[in-house]
Amino acid sequence: MADIFDEISEDMRQEKLAQFWKENGSWIIGGVIGAILLTAIMAYMRQRDFTQSTKATTQLVMIAASTDSRKLEQFADKTDKNHAMMARFIAADNYVQNNQNDKAIALYKKIAATSGLSKVWRDLASVHSISLRLNTAPPAELATELAPLVKDDDVWRYTARELQALLAAREGHMQKAADLMSAIAADPNAPTDERHRAFSLHELYIADAKANRKS
Repeated sequence: MADIFDEISEDMRQEKLAQFWKENGSWIIGGVIGAILLTAIMAYMRQRDFTQSTKATTQLVMIAASTDSRKLEQFADKTDKNHAMMARFIAADNYVQNNQNDKAIALYKKIAATSGLSKVWRDLASVHSISLRLNTAPPAELATELAPLVKDDDVWRYTARELQALLAAREGHMQKAADLMSAIAADPNAPTDERHRAFSLHELYIADAKANRKS
């Protein structure tokens, strides 16, 4: 009888995990983390060096409104590095929406490698690039890229730590994934949405870890 209940519990747990990923997977791994990108754009548009170049800003807004990624890339190739960065972020977002992840990844890597660009934006591009490759790239490669992004002084550290946990889960290290999520959920400085998501994933990973120990 106990075995039957164990099987039912396992089925329910798997169903809950599948439902969670159905509802949240695109947000966590789907590429461009919309709220972060929107916040970044709004913050950047307030910066003096962005608003000073009215002509380039106007051109970028007009091209972005057309959602033509190719035009955005062409604009990025001939403008200053700051406007180029924003154009590439927007173009990459468009590519992700159209399931052209390879093109988006290429743009994120180009942003991350831009000399003289603020570390905040280069790191954000790296986070997006990693999120798009989380299920496909070699784990060791992703772990190396995440290492500098999870440090306490990095702006995007909580998202990077969340990606660390997802990578650990991909490798079957459920207890490690649960511990990483627990740390985010317990951190009062972490964004509220990430804390809530971390708590939900922590519960699922703990259940997986316990199931693995029983098997």
